[in-house]
Amino acid sequence: MPKVTDEHRDAMRTRIQDAALTCFSRKGFAGASMADIIKEADLSAGAVYVYYSSKAELTLDAGRRIMEQRAAELQDFGSADEVPPPQQVFPNLLNTILRDSPFAPLLLQVWAEASHSPDFAKVAAKIYTDLIDRFTAYLSAYFHRGAGLGTDAAEAKAEQIAPAVLALMQGAIVQNAIFGEDSRERIASAIEALLTEIAD
Repeated sequence: MPKVTDEHRDAMRTRIQDAALTCFSRKGFAGASMADIIKEADLSAGAVYVYYSSKAELTLDAGRRIMEQRAAELQDFGSADEVPPPQQVFPNLLNTILRDSPFAPLLLQVWAEASHSPDFAKVAAKIYTDLIDRFTAYLSAYFHRGAGLGTDAAEAKAEQIAPAVLALMQGAIVQNAIFGEDSRERIASAIEALLTEIAD
């Protein structure tokens, strides 16, 4: 019997997650069934259940993937020669999330699930902590090397405003979902203006 490689397992998981995310986009987390996902993945039920024993397990994995991809959008500026200002970095990050990810609207569903599902809340809390850590590291690097604050002052300012910046990003995603594509430029411009004041 041929050995199943890690690459094959990862590829299959990704294929099933892609199918799940497509179904979730179409019907929502609650509305999509495992039968829908199996059909979308074009696999047998047995093949899918080898990797995921339940819709709940698959939903958590897919939700984790969405949010971890968002966390990875912010690169580590700690060793960069130049640290761009927040009024450039965060609107660019927002545009990347909204423009390049076909599953960005599902972030709203992940947050909604986290409000009443303890398992989803744990996943969301872990990713939010990672996001805050990434935002804080970037902002600390900017305030220290880009704005000339001392190390301690830069870290303190970054820790203070990172949660608010994350809230801005979340609010922007909500507004984009409600008001549509036409609102994206207006929202990004507003965030840029606000962050320019903070960065000065």
